[in-house]
Amino acid sequence: MKGIYDCEIIGQSEMAPGVVRTLLKGPAIARDAQPGQFVNVQVAKTTDPLLRRPFSVYAVYPDEGVYAVLYVLRGRGTALLNRIPPGESVSVVGPLGRPFDLGDSPEAEHIVVAGGCGAAPLHFLCDALCRKWGCDRVTVLSGAQSKDAVICEAEFRAHGVDVGISTDDGTYGFHGLVTQLLEERLSGRNSQFPIPNSQFRVYSCGPHAMLREVARICREARVASCQVSLENNMACGIGVCTGCVQKCVGAKDSERDVSVCPQGQSPESFAPTPDRNPETPADWHFERVCTDGPVFEAEEIVWE
Repeated sequence: MKGIYDCEIIGQSEMAPGVVRTLLKGPAIARDAQPGQFVNVQVAKTTDPLLRRPFSVYAVYPDEGVYAVLYVLRGRGTALLNRIPPGESVSVVGPLGRPFDLGDSPEAEHIVVAGGCGAAPLHFLCDALCRKWGCDRVTVLSGAQSKDAVICEAEFRAHGVDVGISTDDGTYGFHGLVTQLLEERLSGRNSQFPIPNSQFRVYSCGPHAMLREVARICREARVASCQVSLENNMACGIGVCTGCVQKCVGAKDSERDVSVCPQGQSPESFAPTPDRNPETPADWHFERVCTDGPVFEAEEIVWE
């Protein structure tokens, strides 16, 4: 259950150039957070900056009452958080958002596809998948621009899962895109005993273009489930400002209010018209990534 907590910073460490892991003391969040959820952190004691910053939960240690977030140093907000010394506390709202669904089939094979810092929530997910189904049923595919930008490889390997690495420039691992590794894995070309695609569950987080390609590959391969964690810019983190909305299709969940439109405009002003993208389905609606997500089934998303 979400709440507002004063969380003590235990320590901060650099995982890769410009990538920081922050450990925080927060027993309730460490106990209640689920893979894919995030926290909203007040990075300064003043109202400048006014808005909190969202960070995916990277890991939880419930016995110690500690959890971790992982982030790229980019912009003033992350710089302010990184400068807070151990022993000081920050105000945190969480855990927030819709988590990953780990499935209910012991026969399923799980593929985790990370792009850049999208590895942050997927590290937590990998922990949970290994605990529930066993690490021998989990594969992690992680992509980055170069060798120096690869993060969490050692942490993923420490679980004992199969790990595939790709880099855009070929300085480490496979020279190419992580989505190419996913296509190869689903094809079964490198396996003596190919697994039917209907037994695969895919989970992904990373840049929007990468997620769109993951969704396409999984749709064409007819995998059992493809879930994506979106990285839309969030302001309030609690569904009030509607600044992070995403076009979606399918039946609306009666427990979620998906009738909102950005900037307070009416739903009619966003109704499909012949002037809009002809590939956009006629039954689309807006959902808020911070409350209705950030995790969605890939088939729910209108990929533009």
